[in-house]
Amino acid sequence: MSEPAALDDRAAVGPAGTSHAERPRAAVRPARPAAGGTLVGTGVLVRHVLRLDRVRLPVWIGAIVALVLFSAISIMDLYPTPEDAAAYARLMQDNPTFTAIGGPGLGLDDRPDPGAVLVNETTLWVALACAVMSVLLVTRHTRSEEESERLDLVRSTVVGRHAPSVAALVVVCGANLATGLLSWVAVVAAGFDPIGSVAFAASFAACGIVFTGIGAVAAQLTSSGRATIGLSLVVLGTAYVVRMAGDLGDGTLSWLSPLGWTHQLRAYAGERWWVLGLSVVAVVGSFVVAAVLSEHRDLGAGMLPQRLGRARAAATLTPRGGLAFRLQRGQLAGWSIGLALLGAVYGSVGQDVEQMFEDNPELQDFVDLSGEAPLVDSFVSYTLFLGAMLAAGYAVSSVLRMRTEERTGRADLLLGGPLPRPTWMASQLWVTVVGTALLLAASGLGTGVGLAVALDEPGRVLSSVGASLAHLPAVLVVVGAAVALWGLRPAWSSAVWAVVALVVAVGLFGDLLRLPGWVRRISPLEHSPGMPAEPFDALPLAVLVLVAAALLAAGVAGFARRDVAAT
Repeated sequence: MSEPAALDDRAAVGPAGTSHAERPRAAVRPARPAAGGTLVGTGVLVRHVLRLDRVRLPVWIGAIVALVLFSAISIMDLYPTPEDAAAYARLMQDNPTFTAIGGPGLGLDDRPDPGAVLVNETTLWVALACAVMSVLLVTRHTRSEEESERLDLVRSTVVGRHAPSVAALVVVCGANLATGLLSWVAVVAAGFDPIGSVAFAASFAACGIVFTGIGAVAAQLTSSGRATIGLSLVVLGTAYVVRMAGDLGDGTLSWLSPLGWTHQLRAYAGERWWVLGLSVVAVVGSFVVAAVLSEHRDLGAGMLPQRLGRARAAATLTPRGGLAFRLQRGQLAGWSIGLALLGAVYGSVGQDVEQMFEDNPELQDFVDLSGEAPLVDSFVSYTLFLGAMLAAGYAVSSVLRMRTEERTGRADLLLGGPLPRPTWMASQLWVTVVGTALLLAASGLGTGVGLAVALDEPGRVLSSVGASLAHLPAVLVVVGAAVALWGLRPAWSSAVWAVVALVVAVGLFGDLLRLPGWVRRISPLEHSPGMPAEPFDALPLAVLVLVAAALLAAGVAGFARRDVAAT
């Protein structure tokens, strides 16, 4: 008998010379699970997640807390007394547009104070920011880890089945709690009531934790990180629409939306603490559902079946252009629809602008509606400026897809063939540039349609689209900065979000913070003509185009010289 065969025979022999086949079934004992069961290693993984997000988490939390702080300071300056808040309440009440944007205005009907104004102006938007933060972070540390197969390596060690997911949930929930705590400190420092501030901060922190659970469930249903984010954001958009329909109606539907719960807590207006119990039930339920789904699927797969693609790709689906558009078309469509709807909502306020600023003249300082142009034109200019800032956010996320393609190794596969690096970059960047232009056009179109309906001026549609597209060179400077960072120093590419944060801070809070002129001039959007309130000026646009071209050239040259860094 050969040695391998002899080893096989010995391995099949049990105690006392009996084979495993001859031993009683009860004698074969299953392996004993490790102490701690499915949560073994959770603490180590929590520290690992914190280390991975040692920059990302402070940026997210700091940005949201800064938004709360600046809003609180500005509202306290604009509405320091109950009489000032009452003037705000008279403007907002019975106005469906403002209800759709900000909320039902709870607390504005019975001697309102600045706290009620703060809730109506900021709660919904801060809750949306917390929800998006939660969805992105949960996806990053759950489904994306499975998709990249890194979770296979983690699970091959002494780690429980649910430990990676629980670690991600602990960190993301902690980030929301930290955001709420720091926001409470910020608004109390700004002069708001401490008890009402607890309810205010708890409302959006609870909303973020609810969407942490929703993201965890979506990660079990889908089989890719993009699908997880897409499904979660669809739920978020549905929650917004349900909240809006409820607030515009009798309020019943608002109780079906986590975004509606943020107002139903009634911060600064006779707090209803029991509303937080709805968030607790939703969070516990979603965590339990995610755990159950995790037990009934294979690692790397999702519960929802994947749709099989065609056997042969379309002729347009090539790495030289069509592939990049195919990968980004869903994101581009979502951003376009969102900006068009937002513009339509703001445009529909056109008929109330003059009355709004007549009742609250302090708003002109906050919104920076200076100059001799009509108030409506100044308001439209400000609205299109907000759309341009959002378009800059899309442009940066689109550019950073190249970093994702490089880090996951997919770019290496394409560039390993006859595809030149500049050609591959051009195939990615044309989608970014054209997509940014489409977003600006969608913002202008929505604003123009809203104005045309409100003011009965059809010519507003084309003029608003043109005024919005005038911001394209400035947004391309942000695109160029993102490309330059990625091409020259890929590890620093995420720092381009600081550029976006600067643009937002200067645009929204430049006057409030009394920023010096040289700081404001760093923002490229400050050099765009504020049409239709300001005349068209081609010179600054030409300079912005040259700056964008120089940054793009630096990024292309840097990527051509360095190694492709797949990690």
